[in-house]
Amino acid sequence: MLFSDIVNQHYDELNEIDLQMVKYINSHQEETIKMRTNEFAEKCHSSKSTVIRFTQKLGFTGFSELRNFLKWQDNDDSNAQEKLFKRRVVSDATRTMKYIEDVDWKNIYMALSESQNVYLLATGVTQQNQAAELQRLLLLIGKPAQMIPATSQSNEFKRVIENITDKDIIFVFSLSGENQRLLNVLNTLSVHHAIIVSVTNMQNNLLSGRSDYSLYASSSRSPNPKDWWLQTSSSFFLLIESFAFGYVDYLRNKTNNS
Repeated sequence: MLFSDIVNQHYDELNEIDLQMVKYINSHQEETIKMRTNEFAEKCHSSKSTVIRFTQKLGFTGFSELRNFLKWQDNDDSNAQEKLFKRRVVSDATRTMKYIEDVDWKNIYMALSESQNVYLLATGVTQQNQAAELQRLLLLIGKPAQMIPATSQSNEFKRVIENITDKDIIFVFSLSGENQRLLNVLNTLSVHHAIIVSVTNMQNNLLSGRSDYSLYASSSRSPNPKDWWLQTSSSFFLLIESFAFGYVDYLRNKTNNS
């Protein structure tokens, strides 16, 4: 098991300060291994007691044990890490498929079928590709959707807001759901009472907490901290296809029962 796995297991227990420590460790693992508790606390603008509580939330007895774990992880075979990262594509897909099998999207489908307009907002390049795929599928189904920039300062967003109503539905794509630029967007949308559907990684986040409905897919970063910028995303396309084709089933059943 790697540090990223431990963080994912205990994610719901971590507060904002804890997550800042996680971010520091991921970016400065070699330095962290050589630090004492007080030094690490100073780097993270925190206290020694806060650091100890953080390590205990992750299942360690203290910072020394966490540091030893990171040292072991750093000495692990890089080829084994690469293989593990490859397997995460499969594990993320499996976890997402389990979620898809268990979840009931009937209320989202009902809101989608009754909506006057459908809008898609995406916060990053990968999310734009995901939104474009949902747009393509909805067009084929007969429910056109418009993509607009996920920033309250864009002219496109301002123009849409002028006419948006509670009969409109907006899908917001964000990997972490913690993008701070979303705050102004969400605050603006809440005033107009549009229905918001978040599409994020499978974890509690700001966006899902502010949304009427949420869709989740599992996504994992590389287990090698040096490759922190690599992250799986294929599960989101499984989610999008399942959601869209499930909507086709919903419409067919609705017609048959009417």
